Order: sequence, then structure tokens, then C-alpha cells
Amino acid sequence: MSASQSIKSFVVTVLATVGLSSGLLAVGQAATPRIPAVTPVPTTADSVPYGSDDADVASLGAFGYVQEEFFISGTVDGLPYATRILVRRPADPGRFSGIVLAESIRSTAHRSMWSSRDYLMRSGHAYVELGSNRQGILNLVKPSNPSRYAALAMPDVDPDARVFGHLQEIIAQGGMLLKSNMPAGPFAGFEVRRIILGGCSEQGVIVRVYMRDSHWQYRTAEGDPIYDGYFPACVADWPDAVRFDSGRIIENFASPAVDVPVVHLTGQQEVESWPESGRRYRRPDSDAPSDLYRLYEVAGMPHGFFRSMSGTACGDQQASDFPGNHVANNALDKLIAWVDQGVLPPRAERLATAGASGAIELDADGNAIGGVRTTYVDVPVATYHTCMLSGYKVPFSHERLAEVYGSPEEYVTRVDQRRDELTRDGWYLEEDAEEIRKEAAMVASEWSRDGAF
Repeated sequence: MSASQSIKSFVVTVLATVGLSSGLLAVGQAATPRIPAVTPVPTTADSVPYGSDDADVASLGAFGYVQEEFFISGTVDGLPYATRILVRRPADPGRFSGIVLAESIRSTAHRSMWSSRDYLMRSGHAYVELGSNRQGILNLVKPSNPSRYAALAMPDVDPDARVFGHLQEIIAQGGMLLKSNMPAGPFAGFEVRRIILGGCSEQGVIVRVYMRDSHWQYRTAEGDPIYDGYFPACVADWPDAVRFDSGRIIENFASPAVDVPVVHLTGQQEVESWPESGRRYRRPDSDAPSDLYRLYEVAGMPHGFFRSMSGTACGDQQASDFPGNHVANNALDKLIAWVDQGVLPPRAERLATAGASGAIELDADGNAIGGVRTTYVDVPVATYHTCMLSGYKVPFSHERLAEVYGSPEEYVTRVDQRRDELTRDGWYLEEDAEEIRKEAAMVASEWSRDGAF
């Protein structure tokens, strides 16, 4: 029996105990979600999709992209629902890579993975937000335009249901819609080849819970996974106070084994926060066919993919300028290459900690040891700290800069050398490495003017 046959046999065994609802089809012993009905929602001068004020959406045309909105409807647990999906894709099918990055709308109706828009659009990938979170849809999207969104309706979550129960089934149904490539669907005329479910912060929690509770439960009619890969990001363990949907605590857990590639990306902020349960999210990397997994813990990285943080949560400290977008772009690109071409991504050390629940270990400059490295912590000009889902930096003194680097030219040379090493080893994309080179030259020029050297 082949590895693929063995995995499918395991799927049948797992699904033998799954109960079916009216939103699912029984195919042998598998639970295959029904494809929801889909209706396009026109954009007019007076009525635009929720989220149209996101960064770069007004100029999508300049990138060769379009934004479209669709209503989807079906049933979960016998209850009808109607929600929306938001699609941002190349206008030209010839520019489309065939890759769709999907994420659930969060309770605050924020689109976390759009933070990687530069990478997505230069690569020809599509972005889809699934309106699977009842709170975000009913509390924010629907009131934003009552006439446009009058039809949206989401069922109450059964108090006895699993945490994220309905949300997960709508994610599964939405994935089936995207994978179907149906003529009247959101990608009519395009060839969707791979679908990845991703998310940062709360959406990262959603991805991890979906992997645990729904990856093996919801499958295609052939017994294959609905999603071809997962990108849980900006999430590690969380405090006991975290509650979703039915109010239950979501206990911390290690990411489960699934038969599609997973790249779990988390920053220093998440790793050093709430370690009381022993950092249960940590687990070994794997290349086994039924357990494809990488964990990337990033030294110096605050919460999110932002290029800079507001710093308001950190008092009067100087806001961090850590380039989380570079790290996220690279991790996502490595996941897509793994999903689409079978290219194994590099492995990374974990951040060094004093035991399972201990503090992160620091170098002489106060920066974290281990983890995924960048020029910001390997050729530093500041100490990077995190606080309350944010981050700040403490710049080196002029004396420290002179002691470490001697001259602006030496600093730039060392950045270039380390950047090239990290790019060669698979930790930077070429486009982002070029941005680092320009920034190092600019920083050195500013220091020269300030008398740092």
C-alpha cells in the first residue's frame, strides 16, 4: 500500500465516528461539506464591500488586481446561514499563480493576512476572506451597510457545540467552493490549484483549532484534504482568559499531525508571553507524509506582520521597526513551495529558553538567542523588546555603535554579508533582501550625520 493509500485509509478510520449534519454529504464514511450557494454582490459608487478601506485596496488596479464580493449560503447543524466572502485576485487569469490564501474573518472583522499583500500581489496569488465568524459578520460587517448586507444571517452557536463549531464548518464549505472551480463561482475562468488556510493572531488560533478539530473530519468526496496547507501565525500559547464563541476556554495544545504542509510562524512576543503551561504549542518538525510540519520562532519579532508598531502599549518607548513582513513573506513562500512543488523548507532552532516555562535567553546586547534570525538581531543597532502584543526598541548608544562597528561602512558591509547568508539559507526572499540593503545604507548615513561614528 502506498503512502497516499495509507493516509486515505487512516482518514476513513478517523471519519467513521463523525456525525453528519444537513450541511454535509455522506460519502462512504467521510464527511464532505456541501458547496454553498454563491451570489456576486456588485460594487457601485454608493455601495462597496466592507474592508475596502484596507491598505492598497484603492490602488489594486495599479497592481493588476481586482476586488470582488460574494454572498454564500447553506446550512450548519440544520440551521441556515448567509454570509460573505471577499476576493482579491489578479484581473488577468494569465497572471494568476493558482494559489489562494484564505482566512476566516475575525471577531474584529480584521483581515490579518492582507498584511502580506506585497508578497501576494507580486507573486500572483489570490486572497480570500471567509465570513465564517458570527461576531464579525453580525456586529461589524452587517451594520456597516444595512442595505447591502440585509441578507446576511448567522445562526447562534449551540452552547453544547465544539468551540468554533459552526465557524469551522463554514470554513470547510468555503474551502469546497474555492476548490470546486465551478463556472458560477468566485474564480470562474481561473484555475485554482492550491488553497491554503492562514491567519495571524486570533485567526492563527482559528487555523490551529481547525487543524485539530476539522482537518480530518471534513474531506472531499475522494477523501482528500480540503485545504492543501496551513499557515497559523502570530500565535503560540494563550492565557486562560481567552474565550471564544460559547465562552469555553480553549486549552493550549500542540499542533496535530495533518497530511498537508504546515508552517507555524510565531514571534518572540508570543513565545515569551503566557509560558505557564509549558509552551504546549511546541513540537518537533516533521517530514513524514502524514505529519508535515515546521515551527518558526522569530527572535525580536513583536505581534503581527507590521513593519512598525505604534508603541502605545509600551509607554514612552521607541516603537519597534522590526520587519515582521519580511519574515512572514518568506515563511509563506516556503509553505507555498512545499504545498505546490514538494520543496522542503529549512528547519530552524527554537528560541532559547530557561526550561519549558522559563524566560527567553538573551545575548550581551539583550536580544534573543536562537530562533529564526534576521539582520536586525544578528547585526543589531538596538535591543528589541516586546510588550502587551506590541514591541519597542532601545537604540544603541553612539559609543556602543562605534565599539561594535567602528565605521558606517563596516556596519553596511556586515549587514550585507549576513543578509546574503540568510538569503542563501532560505530566510529572506530576494525582494525583501534588497529592501534591507537600502535601509542599512540609509541608517548608516543618518548615524554619520548624527555623529554616531
